[in-house]
Amino acid sequence: MKSLPITLVLLTPLLAGCLTAKPTAEQVTKQNEERCAQRGHKPDSQAFSDCMASFEAVSERRIRDRRNEMMERSNIPAAATRN
Repeated sequence: MKSLPITLVLLTPLLAGCLTAKPTAEQVTKQNEERCAQRGHKPDSQAFSDCMASFEAVSERRIRDRRNEMMERSNIPAAATRN
């Protein structure tokens, strides 16, 4: 039983990494605005709007891909997931 506290101490940093908060929509928008500005696009320009739209499209595609992946995983029979 002496190894239990040691195990908890070793696992705590790993578990803490799983608890990181997702950025809010406002934070993501601000980050994307900063990225577009760093690329030389001026706010209120068509290039800036296009840049923001491309980041939104990438984000939506990732969300859709993750959702599809989760749906595919949920359709796998339980026996097929066991080794």
